[in-house]
Amino acid sequence: MDVEQQVIVETFLQKATQAAAEGKNEQARAWLEGVVELDGANIEAWLRLAELVPDARERMHCYAHVLEIAPGNARAKAGIRQARREL
Repeated sequence: MDVEQQVIVETFLQKATQAAAEGKNEQARAWLEGVVELDGANIEAWLRLAELVPDARERMHCYAHVLEIAPGNARAKAGIRQARREL
């Protein structure tokens, strides 16, 4: 990823954080989706996106991406367990 893309990713993450803090979850989700489009290996974006999607299967999908990048990620493993209980 070049410097320009990195700046965009950081900006999107900041916008997502701000939107989530204001309770604008759909807006936060859109910003995070932009992050993972640009940087599919951004673990924090995938984890935060998982927290915002309402469907358990979608959450599992997000957590699975994290585990592809970081197989030992405890937060993703716990998230998948929780999502499975909700199915």
